[in-house]
Amino acid sequence: MTDTQKAKLMLVDDEVIITNQLEEFLTLMGYEIVAVASSGVEAIYMARLNRPDLVLMDVMMPGRDGHPGLDGITAARRIREEFNIPSIFITAYGGDQIISRAKDVEAFGFIVKPLQEQELRAAIEFALYRIRMERRLRESEEKYRFVVSTAAEAIITIDSKGNIAFCNPAVEKLFGYETEEIRGRPFSFIVPERLRLQFENEINRIVLTGESEIIGKTVESFGSRKDGTEFPMEYTLTTWEVREGIFFTIIARDITERKRIEQMKSDFVSLVSHQLKSPIAAVLGCIDNMLMGLTGDLNGRQVEYLEAMQEISERNYRIISDLLNVSRIERGILSVTIEHVQLFEVIEIAVQNHTRMAEDKGLEFVFDYPGDLITVHADRDKLIEALSNVVHNAVKFTEKGFIRIQAKKDKEYGIIEVEDSGRGIPEEALANLFQKEQIFQGAPSSQGGCGLGLYIAKQFVNLMDGDITVSSKLGEGSLFTFSVPLERSGN
Repeated sequence: MTDTQKAKLMLVDDEVIITNQLEEFLTLMGYEIVAVASSGVEAIYMARLNRPDLVLMDVMMPGRDGHPGLDGITAARRIREEFNIPSIFITAYGGDQIISRAKDVEAFGFIVKPLQEQELRAAIEFALYRIRMERRLRESEEKYRFVVSTAAEAIITIDSKGNIAFCNPAVEKLFGYETEEIRGRPFSFIVPERLRLQFENEINRIVLTGESEIIGKTVESFGSRKDGTEFPMEYTLTTWEVREGIFFTIIARDITERKRIEQMKSDFVSLVSHQLKSPIAAVLGCIDNMLMGLTGDLNGRQVEYLEAMQEISERNYRIISDLLNVSRIERGILSVTIEHVQLFEVIEIAVQNHTRMAEDKGLEFVFDYPGDLITVHADRDKLIEALSNVVHNAVKFTEKGFIRIQAKKDKEYGIIEVEDSGRGIPEEALANLFQKEQIFQGAPSSQGGCGLGLYIAKQFVNLMDGDITVSSKLGEGSLFTFSVPLERSGN
């Protein structure tokens, strides 16, 4: 039965006059009467044969034609159990015992004779509404079960205590356990031992506060198989609440193959970049010598060509350096050498590297230094490179005006601020600005790069226990703030 189809009804009463009147009455109301029965046994047979949507059942009926008596409530129970067809009970007797038995059968309505048109219509329509809602819910549950049971990802539900309440068949392939082996056990059971306490604490935090940084996000971690081996996996965690408390659904997938491919790509990039970096450095050295006149005098056109070659080579050298740095970051082999570093020196070198680029655009560098020197604990070369990347972007995206660089400190950190009067950054881009894949689309093509500078800068400074933040409004410029730990007494 759909919302637009006529509802199919079956009438059951041992009084023929009543069923005839009901059939005529209900037909005029727009219902289709598909069967009429006069006993409980006949009602079960007719229900099997005609499959009505709803049965209107008289409660008290004696047996007929030699059949033992089967009252309406018993017949309704059988019809509900065997065919999942509900009933509305019709009776002249409304005693507590009958009502109690009707409830046990999960009757969809109870009408006391004599029947009233409005009461009858309301009972039937309400019952049909329940039937449609139950059918939709059942279909939805069946679709959900099908999707869950055939999903390639492991789908796991855990309760507020962290125990596994449900898991789909994909869990067996991913973790090596039969579903019955892990149902009821802590989820941390399938997490490497070194990560179990961290996961348990996160679950407890969500239960107590309702807050977590990982809810709804994709998280990379590790799983533990039955044979004890670990494998890289990613999972998403969502929460939902019912009367019994808070529950969690985790969807996990094996990313071993993806990690293998990423490693191959990283190794390839590293190899190729190493092989390209040295030749380009040699070309830049030769160009510098020629521009300094060490190989003889040059005319204006030759200088112009050499400067163009120098700009292109420097850009390619920068791209290769970025790719190498990303490769080292992803392979976990990037290290820092912490030493005492003067912020003034770092700023001076980063600015010198971009003086010509700024002059070509008519931009002015504005400096704001405190009276005393600020010494930080940092990796000198990597801090210079990180600041250079930010200054480079500031110059690249500023068409006119200034680049202001300020050094200051608070109780724990040395601070460098790089402010520009450029075009600013769209608000929707700020959240992902330091991600590897983020490339600001406003760059002139002649100043192109691979969009890795800010990602590398952030990674470098994080390795020094520092941070980089940004604030910006479109059309009003940007402000990047470096925070690097100060030199501490006794260090």
